[in-house]
Amino acid sequence: MSRKLIASALALVASASIARADDAPAPSPPAAASAAPAASAAPGATDDDDAIDPGVAERELGVLVGIASGSHVTPGGLRVAGRFLYQLSDTDWFDGVAAFTFGGGDHACYRDRSDRFTCDHAALDGFGGELGAGIRRFVGGRDQFRPWLRLGASVRVARFGADDVTGVALPITAAAGVRLRIADRIALGGEFAVEAGPAVFNHGLGYELEAGFALGVLTEIALP
Repeated sequence: MSRKLIASALALVASASIARADDAPAPSPPAAASAAPAASAAPGATDDDDAIDPGVAERELGVLVGIASGSHVTPGGLRVAGRFLYQLSDTDWFDGVAAFTFGGGDHACYRDRSDRFTCDHAALDGFGGELGAGIRRFVGGRDQFRPWLRLGASVRVARFGADDVTGVALPITAAAGVRLRIADRIALGGEFAVEAGPAVFNHGLGYELEAGFALGVLTEIALP
């Protein structure tokens, strides 16, 4: 009888152990491998924040040297101008100008048979100084080669010293040009412009029309 009791007790203990083993939580899975290192930057990626556009920079200063052709009361001669470009959009730049024209000084004013004071200066006579502004639009081109169109207006003081004639003009300018960037910050180009507008002069000359054209070589430097 005692042996049967002992065997029953052992069976109960074994059953209880098996039940506890079944209820035990499963072991945690091994820790996941550490995340792979972040992907490296794409080959060839660089910081271009300070890069200069190969065609036109956001801001540029320029110098133009050329010839302006006048006549009558329009000054002509050597044309020297400073230019300032400031980007307004993907294709348009503000184009400011300060220009001077240096020509000859021969007498060319007289009174005609009706006693009207008139002037008939040659194409390369007189002096002109002006300040103006316009819009320059770049039209197509590839990489460093960029053609453009420009429309602007200026205030000009015209002077013919030999005749003591001085006037103020408001010429409108339509121009076309092309430029080629030859270095990171330097571009060379050329410009052809047609100019026309009203003017008023002293000595009874009164209101006149100024008209002429100009051709020049332009050097522009990108600002940092």
